[in-house]
Amino acid sequence: MSRLELLVEEPSMEEALRHLLPKIIGNRAEWKVINMRSKGRLMKELPDRLRGYKRRMDGGEEIKVIVLIDRDNDDCHALKRQLEDMARNAGLQTKTAAGTGGAAFQVVNRIAIEELEAWFMGDTAALQRAFTSLGGVRFPNSFNNPDNGGTWERLHHFLKQNGIYRNSFPKIDAARNIAKHMEPERNRSRSFQCFLQGVVACL
Repeated sequence: MSRLELLVEEPSMEEALRHLLPKIIGNRAEWKVINMRSKGRLMKELPDRLRGYKRRMDGGEEIKVIVLIDRDNDDCHALKRQLEDMARNAGLQTKTAAGTGGAAFQVVNRIAIEELEAWFMGDTAALQRAFTSLGGVRFPNSFNNPDNGGTWERLHHFLKQNGIYRNSFPKIDAARNIAKHMEPERNRSRSFQCFLQGVVACL
């Protein structure tokens, strides 16, 4: 059975994936989420980690690597180019570089725009199941385009208005509560759908 290893930058993404990946992957592959604890550390250590994966693949292990990072305020194209360069310098082919012709690849680079919370906003049914007090509540029009910036602030503001997480936004707790109710196929976040396509392509 092939194996997917996902490198993420922080614990709320790790928590969300622990609930989402079984729905996407099922029993088609083994998987592991590696929390790098910060975006800076992930970017700093990624070249060495990719070279380590290359050695393991050359030794016969069937591994695909998914790097998942928040865009935050970075330029999306520049950040993606940086990730692609790191993979190429490690001797690995990315899904983007492989194109659509079916060529083999070992690495998928994906960027959440701007942050994980856009994925939560893209599934309002999951929000209503996670927080039953939202039943019958009208969601703002901005939730129709969850990748449109200011994501965690918009989500926290909306939840606070409805009496949820009034004092602070506990990212890990929110990720756990919401992600377990998410259905990947119905999510309106474009960055989530790009992530989903990348995972499925690895299977």
